Amino acid sequence: MYERERINFASFLIPLQRNATCMTSGQEREDNNGACQPYTPGSTTIRAITFSGRWLFTLAVIGTAIISIYLFVVGFIIVFSSIAHSLAAPQFDMQTLNELLAIFMKIIDIFLVATVFYIIALGFFELFIAKAPLPGWLKICNLDDLKDKLLGLVVIALAVVLLGEALTWDKTSDILSFGIAVAAGIAAISIYFWVKR
Repeated sequence: MYERERINFASFLIPLQRNATCMTSGQEREDNNGACQPYTPGSTTIRAITFSGRWLFTLAVIGTAIISIYLFVVGFIIVFSSIAHSLAAPQFDMQTLNELLAIFMKIIDIFLVATVFYIIALGFFELFIAKAPLPGWLKICNLDDLKDKLLGLVVIALAVVLLGEALTWDKTSDILSFGIAVAAGIAAISIYFWVKR
């Protein structure tokens, strides 16, 4: 009888010892079946990479934001220099107007590209660093949201490029192939959105 109680007490003590080992050992963990399993040797490296990833994306956010600011400033300067140049020697004819339209369309392209970099910077900050007070139209919860915003801007940029080429067309260059290429790009993005939703 004494031996039986001793065996029962030992069987009760073994799970307690296993649980204590799982809670106190830094090299083991408890899986779904309640058994202790050793951590993989690479777990420390993975934790280090995950921790350092935040600082790496901080560099990406800063670099992308600097590119965006630079493009906005350059576009702003080109606007004033173009207007000042046209007012210094005003010429009111269609050729001069077409040249100004071509410059203005390119400036809009610069602003759109700057906006793309701006949204990328905000998206990286929101996804990998911390929550940001973004406006409602710029809600970014995952990489798919960021990709959708960027693709939408790509469609707008392609449409602006096509409009600029159409307004400044000299009727000698082959604009049809260019228009077909731009339309194909816009159609591909539209089909992607349609299939996704």
